[in-house]
Amino acid sequence: MHNTSGIADEDPGGTAPRAPGPPPAELRTLVRDCLDEVDALVDRYVDEVSAFDDYRCSVPLQDLRETARACFEMLLRMIGGLPVTRELRETPQRLGRRRARQGVPLERLLQAVRMDFRVLWEVFTERTPPEGLPQLTLSAVRVWEAVEFHTVEAHASYLDEIAVQAREREREKAAMIGRLLSSDGRDQQLVSQAATLLQADLQDRFAVAAALPEAQQHLRRAAARIGADAAHLHQHHGMLLLLARLPQDRRELPSDWLAGVPCAVAPVAGGLHRVPAMVRVAEAVAASLDGRASDPVPLSEAWMPLAAARLGDTGALLADSVLGALEALPGHERERLVATVTAYCDSGSVAETTRRLYCHRNTVLNRLGRFTELTGLRATRPAEAATILFALRCARAHPSWASAQQYP
Repeated sequence: MHNTSGIADEDPGGTAPRAPGPPPAELRTLVRDCLDEVDALVDRYVDEVSAFDDYRCSVPLQDLRETARACFEMLLRMIGGLPVTRELRETPQRLGRRRARQGVPLERLLQAVRMDFRVLWEVFTERTPPEGLPQLTLSAVRVWEAVEFHTVEAHASYLDEIAVQAREREREKAAMIGRLLSSDGRDQQLVSQAATLLQADLQDRFAVAAALPEAQQHLRRAAARIGADAAHLHQHHGMLLLLARLPQDRRELPSDWLAGVPCAVAPVAGGLHRVPAMVRVAEAVAASLDGRASDPVPLSEAWMPLAAARLGDTGALLADSVLGALEALPGHERERLVATVTAYCDSGSVAETTRRLYCHRNTVLNRLGRFTELTGLRATRPAEAATILFALRCARAHPSWASAQQYP
């Protein structure tokens, strides 16, 4: 049986559209004539497309001629119901990927591909005598469907290539950021390369935040709000990091960027070379969070749990030396004393403490006095209050000590 599908017999898996039936004899003859003189079509096409600035700047003339010759041969064979080899059928895919790599805008590529129809139709009508034009007009759909197949395939391959390039850039960016974050920020070449990939200036300011796994989705949504141009996410040491370039006129993190995001926030990095140090701060703060954070936690608020965690066994000894005298108290009395001292240290006001704990002023004063009597430290003195609060934090950082004392 004669093959009229437009696909070669040896390529049954082709994806080109199957023509509704064999082409008219006149069209088949016209196609064969054009195949014999395909360079004439190429010349006409190249004259048209080379006028596009996008093509003239990005596509070498020889490249344009070679791809046009392959495209016209494929289209003519499809229109004429002639066999199309697999290699020829894949011409649109190669074209789409090639133009994407050359940086030709998609709109211009589609315009250039659809120009095939105009060139083909002009040549067909020029080579057809007047009495044959009505019959040729009936073949217009067949010509258009071939060109549309070519256009769709080139379009899809272009988008696929753009996606591949985007993934490659993201992998390259992730690798470069990983190298930067693992450095001390002193390698100027590394910092410059990272700045290029991040599309940032070396002196741009960056906010740095870190989130533990349970809060990473919140940080991803925040990065989406900030925008891909300024925000970059990176997995590092089991945490999700956000590097957000601040606007030129800002020296501090905008309050709405991370509102409602449970994460650790380092001081703003003044320059890309300072980002690695700020990442280490943010990761250390995040590791010290007790899981109850509901908003960003800056270093200024987290230094105490961070320092308590870093002290190790020394912190447990500090907790014992400051709070050990409370061991002899019944659990409920110890809890009341600690709650009162903590509330007072938070506000520095007896009146505020009474409102918070719903108790009398004299009760607050008595509990503060009792705490001083047992520990020798007065919550009313700022330096001693700091020692008390830090000792309490060290107790919470060492559960074995706290549980042994039945400490709240």
